Amino acid sequence: MRVALSSAFALLGLFQLGASSKSEHDLTAPTDAPSVRLHVTMKRETMRFHGTLSYDVYATPVMSANGTNVLYDGYATFHDKGSEVTYTLANGVAYLTTKGASGIETVECLSHDALPFSEILPALNAVSRIPGASIGEEAVKCPSGTLFRTSFAGTQYAVCVSGQAGFTAFSSDLDIVVEYLDRQERFPAPKLTDGKSSCTPVAQATPMTSTALALMRGRELPSSGTRMLKEASHMAMQATKCQPTSEPRPCIFFHGLGSPKEAPELQNTTAMIPDMLGDMNGHAPFCSTIKYAIINTDDVGWRNDALQRKFCKFALSMSATSDVTAGMIDSTIIVTHSMGGLVMATALATGKCKFSPTTSWVALSPPMGGSMASDFMMGVCEKDGTVAENLFALIGHCPMVPSRKSTIYQGEKYSTPLTNKAYVAAQKAYRDNVAAAMCSDSFLGLASEWQIRSALTGRILPHKSLKNDGLVEYKSCTAGLDDAKFGNHYRDRFYRPQLNHADTAFLTGDGVFKNSQKPLKWFQCLEL
Repeated sequence: MRVALSSAFALLGLFQLGASSKSEHDLTAPTDAPSVRLHVTMKRETMRFHGTLSYDVYATPVMSANGTNVLYDGYATFHDKGSEVTYTLANGVAYLTTKGASGIETVECLSHDALPFSEILPALNAVSRIPGASIGEEAVKCPSGTLFRTSFAGTQYAVCVSGQAGFTAFSSDLDIVVEYLDRQERFPAPKLTDGKSSCTPVAQATPMTSTALALMRGRELPSSGTRMLKEASHMAMQATKCQPTSEPRPCIFFHGLGSPKEAPELQNTTAMIPDMLGDMNGHAPFCSTIKYAIINTDDVGWRNDALQRKFCKFALSMSATSDVTAGMIDSTIIVTHSMGGLVMATALATGKCKFSPTTSWVALSPPMGGSMASDFMMGVCEKDGTVAENLFALIGHCPMVPSRKSTIYQGEKYSTPLTNKAYVAAQKAYRDNVAAAMCSDSFLGLASEWQIRSALTGRILPHKSLKNDGLVEYKSCTAGLDDAKFGNHYRDRFYRPQLNHADTAFLTGDGVFKNSQKPLKWFQCLEL
């Protein structure tokens, strides 16, 4: 939910480009700039927030007495599953207010880490005029001809200013239509209920350039600003949806450890394992068909021969051109999450099956060197066996299931020479065969029910590095792949996002702003 709060309130500052004022005298008054209503429309289903793809944000600019420093107040309210949720930004502090069906209201602070407020006003200061813009092959329509570009949190925006009529901001993934109100809204800070006396500010008043102030107030650009505001070239933005660049192939998805369920036949949806993999139907343009293998990954670990054969059997069944006798998987896209990647790699390493040149393997957060979560649990279970309740859903409980025991960290206390040798073989098979991979270096990830748990495991477990997704370290995931291959943009085939372990299973959708937080769009745009 904090990501969507970003999408709402970050726009308060970024898109205050065309505000009109009544007179030059009013421009210096801190209370006379108009409030605005921003109607935000998300363009992709994966960006739903509180069940909706569109919502309104109300905002009021707060200016210093000299009229050069700016801060923004605002709010947005949502109704979702019987609850009312309100996000408020007041005096630079962000609050989340939740009122359930019982009428009980809770108010908590929102942190700076969750919101990129510090980037808002610098983005406005860096605005530049452009002759035109396009999203994919479609030109951005701007009847006034007054078009600007800027960038916020790594995402480009084209802003069409239409004077008193308002303005519209366009990007690949969302549009914002702005309407000026004939009154000033006030947004008082709610009273905290979480025991804190105050919150840490997430935004502060920022001095603005004369050009930025003129744009905000709807005034003519100053002559110096006109000379300095260099008109850039046409701005081309990525298309909202990616199109496949090759012939679609059948896709099969394998989940990670932790499933006690098993289905003898491949499934069309993830209904049996809703907390392990997101349903990718409708989100994979290069898949001619999508199937999910539901396998018991509680009772056996990744080195189990029978488990590896199941992976091979299901993968071989996807394409009519696969050679079952030879174990050659042909014309298939294989997607594995977490321990599923270790199983697939070991099946390849031990010759149980192999890939033809027309098969592509996409690996999501594989613990190719194990996970310190398993070592932590081994230690806990040797003692009193108690683990904080918030961690149960991610790292299990005592006694440990065999699959969790199997992912002990390579070369550490609980590993054995045979296990270490198996890791080395799996890592080589992984490097030799993987076509695309997602390896995260951040446990914060997207706002969801998993975020707090992942932050806890990312920080308190004895990981070798803070660069982890809560369960799997970045280096364990890359397993010797060239680090130079990895980038933090969703168009990078080897993706280094800021996502937690649940995010990389496509359970939480896409973020709004950061290109490093769009796992589904990354998958949709893969060129395999």
